[in-house]
Amino acid sequence: MSEQENHDVALHAQLRLFCRLMLGSADAADCVIRQIHRRALDDHDEHPSERARLFRIAADLCGVRR
Repeated sequence: MSEQENHDVALHAQLRLFCRLMLGSADAADCVIRQIHRRALDDHDEHPSERARLFRIAADLCGVRR
């Protein structure tokens, strides 16, 4: 597995854990993960990193207030 693939797997696991903790359900977290990836395709906001952008989307979908 390449370094990029390892990074992607780790980021996916972190996002899933965040969503599971925020929503209290593994099934709900899996659903939100799919929505995150769909939104990320359409999201063109400028963020310092892909991680920051994906976690912002995750927080929005999980109802975390800023």
